[in-house]
Amino acid sequence: MINDEYYDIDSILAEHSKIPCIFLHDIDASVNLTGDGNEIAANSRVELPFWIAKMLAQYKLPNNESIVTIELPKAYGTRVRNSLDASPTSIDFRQVTPYFYQFGTKLYDLIVDDQLPATLENAFKARLKEIMNISLTGSTNVGQDFLQKLDETEKELFKAGQESTAESRKWRHKRRQQLKPISLGHRISSQSSV
Repeated sequence: MINDEYYDIDSILAEHSKIPCIFLHDIDASVNLTGDGNEIAANSRVELPFWIAKMLAQYKLPNNESIVTIELPKAYGTRVRNSLDASPTSIDFRQVTPYFYQFGTKLYDLIVDDQLPATLENAFKARLKEIMNISLTGSTNVGQDFLQKLDETEKELFKAGQESTAESRKWRHKRRQQLKPISLGHRISSQSSV
């Protein structure tokens, strides 16, 4: 975790997302990190929270071997990517993973996948247009189905868009109250008498 993310609850929750790992060595029951107290055989596939999986993947044994290899989670697999390519706004990120973008960017360093950054960027851009359209209309009834499908980052952007719209309306309303009509008739009549 980067230092400025240390106290960020969203970053902590994103790093708690489970990720599939394959253990390359036998793990004794006393060191088993899954909490079930069983031994883990070599080549076993186990889902671990990202923060543990990251540490295990980066750690090297004295013979320079890794303890685990990390697989791409289903949330970023072919099925989800194909759905994102077909219709980005139809994906329910609450069901896929509530921290889709934040968790996805954390995978960059651990998983070799040249297409992952482009997938995240394209999905974000396509969905951002819809989020801003809905948030700027000021109506909470429009797009309710889509709003239910947002991940946590998108929810924050939607709230920011709504707050910005509300503040803009307040500002415009206050300016109208503060501006006073100028009586040109009074000025014209006083100048003509001179």
